[in-house]
Amino acid sequence: MNTISDRVPASSAQFGIWMGQQMAPLSPCYLTAETIALSGVLDLAALSAAVRDVLNHSATLHMRFEMDDSGLWQWPQTPAAALEYVDFRQQADPDAAAQQWIQQSLAILCDPTRDLLYRSALLQTADDQQLWYLQVHHIALDGFGYGLICQAVAARYSAIVQGLPLPVLPDWSLDKVLQAEKTYKDNGKFSQDQAFWIAHMRHAPGSATIDPAQEFSDEVLRHSTRLGAAKLSALQLAAKQSGQDWGSWMLAAISLWLAKQSGQRQFTFGLPVKNRLGTPAINIPCMAMNIVPMSVYIDPAMSMQDLSRQLAQSMKTIRPHLYYRYGWIRADLGLLEVQKHLFNQAVNIMPFDRLAPFAGLHSVIHPITAGPVKDLNVSVSVLNTEWRVGMEANPNEYSMDILNELQDE
Repeated sequence: MNTISDRVPASSAQFGIWMGQQMAPLSPCYLTAETIALSGVLDLAALSAAVRDVLNHSATLHMRFEMDDSGLWQWPQTPAAALEYVDFRQQADPDAAAQQWIQQSLAILCDPTRDLLYRSALLQTADDQQLWYLQVHHIALDGFGYGLICQAVAARYSAIVQGLPLPVLPDWSLDKVLQAEKTYKDNGKFSQDQAFWIAHMRHAPGSATIDPAQEFSDEVLRHSTRLGAAKLSALQLAAKQSGQDWGSWMLAAISLWLAKQSGQRQFTFGLPVKNRLGTPAINIPCMAMNIVPMSVYIDPAMSMQDLSRQLAQSMKTIRPHLYYRYGWIRADLGLLEVQKHLFNQAVNIMPFDRLAPFAGLHSVIHPITAGPVKDLNVSVSVLNTEWRVGMEANPNEYSMDILNELQDE
């Protein structure tokens, strides 16, 4: 039985997800998931042991949440992770059957007040083909956290099958993350960041509008295009010639694209940030990411060099204040009460590859969903050594045909 002394406060990042879920209490949209395709002869017992040990060690996965007059709290639960095993080899189309299983899993509501926050399964599609599936409510984990967990599972599996000493699992308790946030609020940095964002957003332009806003959807449309070697080289050369880093140049390119699609020269989009550098969360799986407003001002006479320089300077200006959460900014500007946001689109540049090597197997990571999409999200990322441009869209606003057209432009 839980007692008051057992509970610990939720972080502000968790509170933001909690509030989003309360706006759609019957929606499974805050589930996140990915698979790692494992090709080769897998040692199921070794994987089961690795998954059990790592997931049981991940404190963030074993919580229940409760809201009362004093705030949002989380109650630690007894870890009891297990790897489900589902064999699709006898199905007419094993791969399609596995994907259908995944979509059915993601359609089941996860209530953070009473349900397990995660699900893990090994989906067998052929004698030497399998998918390790991990699904977690966003209140517990962000994309960076997935990387920490998956890499730990891969390292532990590899040690088991190679007969090597098991790697020591680091301290993944949430205490240091919660203490860092308390320190941030107590040492004056919170007030400094609050003053910065209030002043910074005072004259910021509004959202870019490509299509009129529609009702939120549980579903998300996705479209991804691989950047071939020739295209990638051309883009990287253009960035180098502009004198800017790759990230700033790509932000400028996507900003020009948003300007073309919306017909607006001034607008604000959302910029996801890891929010972990310089904090204990850099090594702890949890929900920590933030999203901050990025404003763009485009003059017709601007070159790509000018625009990328503008965005690089904007990043330099806001970088010391990235820890201040988007929900706080909305509250400071009086937008929470009227359910208004500072942007429609989010633009995410992820230049660092994420690998999870399993000894004796070929592994390929496949992100499935990162949570709900309000309007349209654009990403440029490298995964499994391949660069991709991806789009996620609200299907009440966009069709797949429209996404195809947008990606081609």
